[in-house]
Amino acid sequence: MSKFKVLKEFGKKIFGKKKPGKKEIKTDLSSYPTSKNIDDLIAKEQDPFVRNKLISKKKSKAKGDVKDKGGNIMGTPNKERSAESIRNYVQGAKDGGRMGYKMGSKCKLAIKGKGRAYGKNS
Repeated sequence: MSKFKVLKEFGKKIFGKKKPGKKEIKTDLSSYPTSKNIDDLIAKEQDPFVRNKLISKKKSKAKGDVKDKGGNIMGTPNKERSAESIRNYVQGAKDGGRMGYKMGSKCKLAIKGKGRAYGKNS
């Protein structure tokens, strides 16, 4: 072999390999409770506090509770109110956060003018 061929093969070995492309990172959703896997998660879970939380999520889902963006329960549909009407007419809770307690307007002390607008014990 000539020197040129040896250098060419050496260059192919070092510089010829393509770098692997970006690998998509897929999050593992198997531990996230869904309607399909919640029974398995409850059976496998050993921490009693986490197990009780999963059981309460399962019961809430069975009742059909309506939740806001923050995951807080706004209400449970019944004969008088559908889930859609709860979403439309429950004020404040549908957006999450503090439910209309702006400037202490709902607080007893603020209404009386005591100057302590947030909480009874402050």
